[in-house]
Amino acid sequence: MSKLRAAIVAVVSTSLILTAGATPARADDPKPSVISTGLTDGQLLGQRNTFTPIVSPDTDIIMVLVDGVVQYGRPAKQVAESGFFFAPKAAWNGLDVELGLRAYDLERNHSEDVTTRVHIDTEAPTLTFLPSAYTKLNGAATIEFADVPADVARIKLTARSDFEVTSAPWKITWDTRAFVNQTLKPQITVTDRAGNVTYYERYYRFDNAAPEIMSSGIPGVVPPGRSELFVNVTDMTSAELEWWVDGVRRGGDLTRFTYDFGTRSRTAQVTVKARDRFGNSSSVTEKVLVDATKPTVLSVVPANGKLVRGSKITTTVRATDVSGVWADIDGRYDENPAPFTATISAGRDGKRTLTWVVQDGVQNVTRVSRTVIVDNTKASLTVTRAPKNKAKVKGTVKITAAASDRNGVAKVQLLVNGKVVATDAKAAYTFSLNTKKYGKKIKVQLRAYDRAGNVTKTSTRTWYRR
Repeated sequence: MSKLRAAIVAVVSTSLILTAGATPARADDPKPSVISTGLTDGQLLGQRNTFTPIVSPDTDIIMVLVDGVVQYGRPAKQVAESGFFFAPKAAWNGLDVELGLRAYDLERNHSEDVTTRVHIDTEAPTLTFLPSAYTKLNGAATIEFADVPADVARIKLTARSDFEVTSAPWKITWDTRAFVNQTLKPQITVTDRAGNVTYYERYYRFDNAAPEIMSSGIPGVVPPGRSELFVNVTDMTSAELEWWVDGVRRGGDLTRFTYDFGTRSRTAQVTVKARDRFGNSSSVTEKVLVDATKPTVLSVVPANGKLVRGSKITTTVRATDVSGVWADIDGRYDENPAPFTATISAGRDGKRTLTWVVQDGVQNVTRVSRTVIVDNTKASLTVTRAPKNKAKVKGTVKITAAASDRNGVAKVQLLVNGKVVATDAKAAYTFSLNTKKYGKKIKVQLRAYDRAGNVTKTSTRTWYRR
């Protein structure tokens, strides 16, 4: 199609020159005609223009002329479909010119020139505007344009939606609420009355979100007296802070805040309010338990005055507190949940005081002590009356023993052939043994327990039954 168009233009150009040998069109041949250029007198034409002329049906090509000089042509069919495209030369800028059209048919017949006087304006509009790039915007933001040329017809801002202004004052109110904390590059399109367009792009940042307050620095439990609290605040612009305790404003502007919660146990309400320079605001409220109460000790093992034996003492304490507890004894502490258990050296025989230090989560301390008696000394045990070793016995035999211990004797047992057959818990320790119940050979032994559980045994005596 483009080759055909070029050929037609060449033919028309040749017919205009009327070189030797060419056959001119007959005077009585019908001529095509230009009915209208599609332009109006004084119309402004910019860098790129499209207009729709009206020509007779037999027109095959349309030529454009400027001040009588042919510039170029377009097939009439193409013009009918998409209009006549016209791009003025830069040298014509600011001039009034006669823009003419001439219609040709395939036989080189052409119409009279039809012209319209137009003004050429190929200079694209320029302006300045505020706010400057990367400015933070919020809510209904105003974009102001300055140094706007007199021939500007429209200014449009495009950012997902279009916002447009067509007259002074050259301002656009831009609803930015759809953009939270983000950066966006809107396009500004400036169009003058001649259709010349200039595009501007500028990054802006949007703060339509309330400050984010992270309150992990406000503990759930605090000790009595002064405590330091803190928060982390995130916002695109700086935020002003207020600290409120129990409904009363106590401080502001700092992310760290020190407050005296008093000396009694109670629950306080701490509120942090944040407001950025655009008026976006948020708040966080936390309940803070003021723990002025020492841990409560529920039990301690061993009990006070308990007799213990061995080289180690195992002790356990049970305690409770609203802010949690941990316990320490002799530098040893148990990190497991209560009850807390520790094993410590028993030391020498005698009294041993065990002191637990129980501390809650805010360092309130309760000390609890128990005194035990370490007893690793066995009771003394002697047989005071009984047949001698290897004696011959018959019937019922009486056996008595003497036992003593500084912390008391718990019991003395009679063992026959390795089995306990009798127990006596009171001095003097006396036993009666019916030898008829046993065989010819009887092995007898006494065993004493003191109150601490230490064991003493006599040597074994062997008797023979008659």
